[in-house]
Amino acid sequence: MRHLANFCSVILHPLFLLNTGLFAILRFHPYFVSKFYDEQFYTLSMFIAVNTLVMPLLSVYLLKRFKFIDDFRISNPKQRLMPYAIIAMLLAFTTYQLYNNEFYGLPLVFLIATILCVIANIIINIKFTISSHAIAAGGLVGLFLYLTLIEHIAIFNWWLMGAVLVAGISSWSRLTLNAHTEKQVYTGFSMGLVVVMAMLVVFG
Repeated sequence: MRHLANFCSVILHPLFLLNTGLFAILRFHPYFVSKFYDEQFYTLSMFIAVNTLVMPLLSVYLLKRFKFIDDFRISNPKQRLMPYAIIAMLLAFTTYQLYNNEFYGLPLVFLIATILCVIANIIINIKFTISSHAIAAGGLVGLFLYLTLIEHIAIFNWWLMGAVLVAGISSWSRLTLNAHTEKQVYTGFSMGLVVVMAMLVVFG
């Protein structure tokens, strides 16, 4: 069971969930479907993936290589400041570049909400530990809740159900691995959900 939990924990990494949300918006939201040709979509998706997935994972690898962190899971809370700060800066750089190229709207707000979650996690981590996996899962559920309940886009009903399932599996995996307590998981999920929903409702 632990092997399955470990596998789920890896494939449902927060960075993967962030990219899933951005991909869904760009590929299936009616506004962005009409805005971009396939070539533009692939170019934009590649730029986002490199900066919000490849570069952060490479940064974690280098931090592990040079012994700034003990393991790739960053299981020691005291070692999370540097990798989380690097990830926040890479997300901020991506957001800035998109804004500079007159790319506005939902994906940008979702990215900013994610940056706020990372910063909040850094601050909270000074005294307490909460689940980054749960924060990301809550943010993904919040994104699709907004798209279904506020924007009433029917296709995202299926994405919402998938996100809820992902949140359940992700939480189960973290608890099974004893990586977090139930309180840490529930707190993380609630924070991700509330921050993303609030940002999208106000600025989306």
